Amino acid sequence: MILITALDVTVIAKHFGLVFMKNVMLAAFAYALFAQFPAQAGNCGGGAHAHNPQEMASKFFDQMDLNGDATVTKAEFEASPVAKAVKSFDSLQPNESGLVTKKTFIETFVKTHPMPKNEV
Repeated sequence: MILITALDVTVIAKHFGLVFMKNVMLAAFAYALFAQFPAQAGNCGGGAHAHNPQEMASKFFDQMDLNGDATVTKAEFEASPVAKAVKSFDSLQPNESGLVTKKTFIETFVKTHPMPKNEV
């Protein structure tokens, strides 16, 4: 891939003495740049993510459930990347055994994170 900077465009335009050349090269540069990162109006690029609260909750839970047993212990929570975003394990409302179940986590998450109105 050839990368042309704005300075290169200016030098080329001066070299050829053509003002329109600068505009053409800038347009080509902008096109090449935006072709690398297409606009995602109304779309998030199709990456591995979720928009509805149930899917989001499930993905967050799976990041915490390190052994895949559909429950999260305090140790699993503390070792997960989610711990950086959640203030404490207790805020996940663990049951009397000290575990957070997937079902309870999703229900709580959905109650506290309703779907945005523009995505309903």
